[in-house]
Amino acid sequence: MGRIGKISTIKRDFTTSPLKTMDKGLAEKNMTRIPGTGVFKFPYKELSGKYRTGLDPLAAYIQRIQDPDEKAAEIERVTKLKEKLEGLLEVDLGPRSSFWDHSKSTSPEDTGHVRPAKLLDGVNLFALDDPFKELTYSWLRVHPTIASSYQAWERGEFPADTQFYVADEDIENAVVFKKKQKINKAISKLEEMTPEKKKKVARQLGLPVSDNTKEEVVYNMIDSALKETEFKSGKYQGMSSVDMFHRFADMKEDILHIKDVIAQALSLNIYRIKPGGKITQGEAEVAKDEESLLKYLLSEENQDALITIEGEIQRKKLMAV
Repeated sequence: MGRIGKISTIKRDFTTSPLKTMDKGLAEKNMTRIPGTGVFKFPYKELSGKYRTGLDPLAAYIQRIQDPDEKAAEIERVTKLKEKLEGLLEVDLGPRSSFWDHSKSTSPEDTGHVRPAKLLDGVNLFALDDPFKELTYSWLRVHPTIASSYQAWERGEFPADTQFYVADEDIENAVVFKKKQKINKAISKLEEMTPEKKKKVARQLGLPVSDNTKEEVVYNMIDSALKETEFKSGKYQGMSSVDMFHRFADMKEDILHIKDVIAQALSLNIYRIKPGGKITQGEAEVAKDEESLLKYLLSEENQDALITIEGEIQRKKLMAV
């Protein structure tokens, strides 16, 4: 069997209802609608005038994808698919093409315009080796009235009365693959780091690491953060822990060192962050924000200031012993 696309019915439990309704009667027979009846779908037209084709890497729905791995995978997928289908069907499949206007179709056999899709109860199968069926599946899977997955519908990302969802294991597996690949690359970098660099990166990630924290403890904390995939709290809440790790792991040593100095100085209250982001030392303003302070301490002209802060950090640590 060739490749198959699946769009399935979302089943709801009406069997516990005390009322004798059609929905309850159908649910008792494991059905959602009367046999033979279906719902016709047409390509969705955005307010911008563009059609949501499932083939446009610049589509608004793609720009709204928060997960960077999912977003990259979707852009790559739609770009390749558009090029492939335009070559096979010899039509313009751009989001403003007249191809998507079904009202211009001259007959059910017209291959120069999109065909409506009728979705039935149960699992609707699309033979993806057939270019036109793959095309139909491409715009159906991004239709706003069809949930991108059953899990997405359960999470409330689609209206409660949504009737269908996309059962696309290939796309879900591609996203999981990219996530695992990035995590594994991060762990490889972690294992190659010196103990000192592990601590610097951990502090940048907001992990509670001191000079006395054992290397295995630091490793375990970073490893756990990577496998959670996103920060649950703190400065980077909601952001990808893997992406932030790569950012700091690949940072130039001098920049990472000074960022670590700033982080330690802040944790020891040598520096303080005021409302609006200003950095102060005592009553004096040192910099308008952390980025400005980084640039200041990186400058060759201000190395005395860097040495002074490093000395103050060591003094504070000794006082705390």
